[in-house]
Amino acid sequence: MRIVSKDEHFRESKKALMRYRVLMEKVARMEERLEQIDRDLMSIKSPALSSEPKASVRITLEDKLIRKDELESKINATLKFARQNRADIMRCIDALENQKQALVLERYFIDNAALETIADEMHYSYEYIKQLYIAGVKAAVIDW
Repeated sequence: MRIVSKDEHFRESKKALMRYRVLMEKVARMEERLEQIDRDLMSIKSPALSSEPKASVRITLEDKLIRKDELESKINATLKFARQNRADIMRCIDALENQKQALVLERYFIDNAALETIADEMHYSYEYIKQLYIAGVKAAVIDW
């Protein structure tokens, strides 16, 4: 369920706090592509016979290895940036006075948990968790 607020501070804070989740989703997509390259490398090493016509441009083992190296470098660079971003977000969350708000924001923005899941885990109603979430985002001081 999407939470909407007309409060500009809320939107800006949420956008800043969401950066880590977005980066980790990007890493997950890149890791899926890396897995596909690994599968492709296995097929190059042990070719399977097929009745399908061959492609006009042959992709070599060297091409696949170069793509793999480039993608691994990109993943590592993104992870390095994500770790720094995570530290910034955690500093912001840890500065909150209300520890329930801090826990909700950490579970949501860092652990990628849904508000419904957080409500179940904390044994509170979804509405109460949503209130904690909104109040926590509004109280967050983004100073980076």
